[in-house]
Amino acid sequence: GSMTKAVYHISGFFDHWAPFSTQAEYDNAGLLLGSKDQPVHGILTCLDVTEAVADEAIASGCNLIVAHHPLIFRKLARIDPDSPQGALLYKLIRHDIAVLAVHTNLDAAKNGVSFVLADLLGIQNPDFLTHHNEEKTVGFGVYGQLKKSMDLLRFLDHVCKSLGTPAVRYASGHHTAEIQNDKTPQTIRTVAVCGGTGVSLALAARQAGAQAYITADIKYHEYFDPGLLLIDAGHYETEIPVVNHLTKVLQNAFPGMLVRSAQTRTNPMHVHIGKDFQTK
Repeated sequence: GSMTKAVYHISGFFDHWAPFSTQAEYDNAGLLLGSKDQPVHGILTCLDVTEAVADEAIASGCNLIVAHHPLIFRKLARIDPDSPQGALLYKLIRHDIAVLAVHTNLDAAKNGVSFVLADLLGIQNPDFLTHHNEEKTVGFGVYGQLKKSMDLLRFLDHVCKSLGTPAVRYASGHHTAEIQNDKTPQTIRTVAVCGGTGVSLALAARQAGAQAYITADIKYHEYFDPGLLLIDAGHYETEIPVVNHLTKVLQNAFPGMLVRSAQTRTNPMHVHIGKDFQTK
């Protein structure tokens, strides 16, 4: 509790829950800025480290940012204070703020991104869709059952309501010619999810017996004949729930530590429902 914690205590905690060694080869998770020995006065959790999030950390006295998306992803050739990324790094360094990224390692962890999403949608008995190790503690995607089965439109409404989004894109899973006819009775009971970019798991979702699969960043051609209800609920929308979850988990792990979720909406995308389409 009252003992001062250093950055390495926080990263060590994540190394047990979501080991950094499980991150994807292309990823850059881990401590991206700051010293592992730096004492932590407060932690700010977020999805993306933006200028506004950095300002929030400064204002709230949080000198460690725990982010899902890595602030430094590709090789950094130069740090130019006149570029947006450079200005942000300068600001964080000037204020002695460390940045820890928990990215694909948190996607692959038990009770990580997809488990939080499944929980939000009321999916029961959640389990990994694909396993990446013998112990079945690392994997991608999650599937389970809804308490009650739902028809297509009710389920789409349920997804929008659960994720706080006005619209989702979907393919109903029947042959393309029938997609227009949403009157096709379709009952959804087993549901699979993967926060963020996860369309590559659609086949695994179908093989697991899911009638619906929710993920993000689906391309046009990927909607053809998916064999189940395929929903793109947005990258931000499917991942943002993990931020409050991180806050709760860290508050439990480090009692007495100031831990808060960033309040800034970092989603660069907005959805507009045209006025001719808005239901009265």
